[in-house]
Amino acid sequence: MQRTVWIFTALICWFFLNAVPVQARFNDEQLAKMIIPPFTLGEKDPNLPVYSLLNSAAKPTGYVFQTFDLVKIAGFSGAPINLLIQMDFQGQFIQVQALEHNEPVFVNGHGGLPLDKFLDQYNDLSVAQNIKVTLSTQKADRAKNQINGVAMATASVRIINETILASALEIARKKLKGLNSRPAAQAKSDIFEKKTWQQLLDEGLIKVKSFKNSDVQDIFKGTSVIDQDGLAMNDPDGLFTKVYLADLSVPTVARNILSDENLKRLDKLLYQGATNVPILIMAEGRHRLLSDHFVPASVPEEITIRQNDLSINMRDAYVDVKLKEGLVQASEQAYVFFLDRRFGFDPAAAWDLQMNVTRKKGSFQPIVVKKHLIAGYHSPERFYEYPVADLRSDDAPPWLGSWQAQILNLSILGVFLIGLYYMLFARQSWMARPAQLTYLRPAILLFTLVFIGWYCQAQLSIVTVIAMVKTFALSPDFSFLLYDPLSTIVWVAVLISLFIWGRGTFCGWLCPYGAGQEFSSKLGGWLGIKPIRVPYKVDQVLKYVKYVVLGAIILTAIFWPSQAEVIAEVEPFKTAITLYFWRDWPFVLYAVMWLVVSMFVFKAFCRYLCPLGAFLSLGGLVRIPNWVPRRKDCGSPCQLC
Repeated sequence: MQRTVWIFTALICWFFLNAVPVQARFNDEQLAKMIIPPFTLGEKDPNLPVYSLLNSAAKPTGYVFQTFDLVKIAGFSGAPINLLIQMDFQGQFIQVQALEHNEPVFVNGHGGLPLDKFLDQYNDLSVAQNIKVTLSTQKADRAKNQINGVAMATASVRIINETILASALEIARKKLKGLNSRPAAQAKSDIFEKKTWQQLLDEGLIKVKSFKNSDVQDIFKGTSVIDQDGLAMNDPDGLFTKVYLADLSVPTVARNILSDENLKRLDKLLYQGATNVPILIMAEGRHRLLSDHFVPASVPEEITIRQNDLSINMRDAYVDVKLKEGLVQASEQAYVFFLDRRFGFDPAAAWDLQMNVTRKKGSFQPIVVKKHLIAGYHSPERFYEYPVADLRSDDAPPWLGSWQAQILNLSILGVFLIGLYYMLFARQSWMARPAQLTYLRPAILLFTLVFIGWYCQAQLSIVTVIAMVKTFALSPDFSFLLYDPLSTIVWVAVLISLFIWGRGTFCGWLCPYGAGQEFSSKLGGWLGIKPIRVPYKVDQVLKYVKYVVLGAIILTAIFWPSQAEVIAEVEPFKTAITLYFWRDWPFVLYAVMWLVVSMFVFKAFCRYLCPLGAFLSLGGLVRIPNWVPRRKDCGSPCQLC
């Protein structure tokens, strides 16, 4: 009978592998509705699965794409996670939204709100950053490109992070020319050289660029406003503007030219934002760098820093610039702007100051023509250093960080499993003694429930089995398991045990919810509850219910895949172990019900309904036969054990 059940289950699994539907993409109309104003969806690129993102003026300001079109990293449910990403031309994330996923904790556990809050953390971060997800017990440091994880969903959010970065980098490499994906340089704090203003000029630490009126006339040649600047026409050799540029993050620059008051102010500002690069911009002449309407501490519209053909976000540092006595004093036009290294700015590489020059013609509906003047800057590289790269690479797989973060827990779990397997294999008779069964077994089960279950969140589940089958059908990549190292170790230990003891090792020793049921049974005994003995024939029939449940879950995954994780809620593991019973009351009532039933019928859920137990019964087909010494009556009719 059992062999017939497993032949039937194997046929269902084979059909499942060949019938899992491909995840659907969202069409143009659906995507357009998800773009949050003032942005709108633009046209689709003819060569790439990416759309242009339009601003309130209907002008392109970035890109929109679905991650499913670019990368298909299996989530913890086994199916890829589809996200909608909006990214500007600097590689900075504007919005990240979940389109479709089946991650178990977010489907019927936490709900969608924690996932939305997690994705909101990407706003204003850049694809050029090596964004990392911390454990939920750790506080993220945004200055170190860290974002907060989600409790009880560590593996899922790390897979989501990898999906976001991999897809965004794919677009960035093809659409954002020159995007710097390595860590940006930072000024060497231990280098200071006493220099005069002229020496700073000679070495290129300060750059000066002058533009005459004739230079401005040249950029307006061929336009209808060429004759709209009388001063430029009458005095072509006159000064239009003279611009000074310097990188104040270099101590040799800042300490040689800034007043002591400015240095203190700047040090305070830099301490508050360790990734900021302060740029000094001064100007002389009749051209105004900023308009009269400019608001201090905001982002300027009239000037832009550009690097590698990309505009870099900059904001006013709100510093009243004062140079040391005897130096050039362009007090009316002297500003310090902050540029953020996290958003792709590399102070050691060449960059340009782009200044807008606007001319108008006419009073009623005037013709407006805007041109640009460019002043370049490239500080000597000897004043900078590049931090050691910590980027994702073939040598450092993305899941490796999960293992490094859990090294202590992995060590504890490894010692426990080695000790348990040694006792089960070499000290079986000793463990069977009443004293050991009375005290040692409860201690082991308590460790399983508290440490493996509630603390490490390593409760195995049929959801993982479904995920593995889905992954094999869609793209045979099981690396998603490695994002949850503790569960992976338990899975490996259980799979090894199938060849030795069958499913008994997991069901009897390593299942946290099973341990909870056993403690519930003991509690029933202490309360004086008399166990109910299920008649032998009824027991034999009920034992096959779990195989029917397993078949139902697999069939649901075939014909109604979006509901596979829902029907898998027949397991109370997520409620009792993963979510600590902190959930909607029907789920809590269901999980508690089986614990109460265990007071009357020993481990009733495990014996009659557990689909994971049914799946692991396959271990009975690969177990080394008859190596465990048994009596003739073991199992039939004897049920004493």
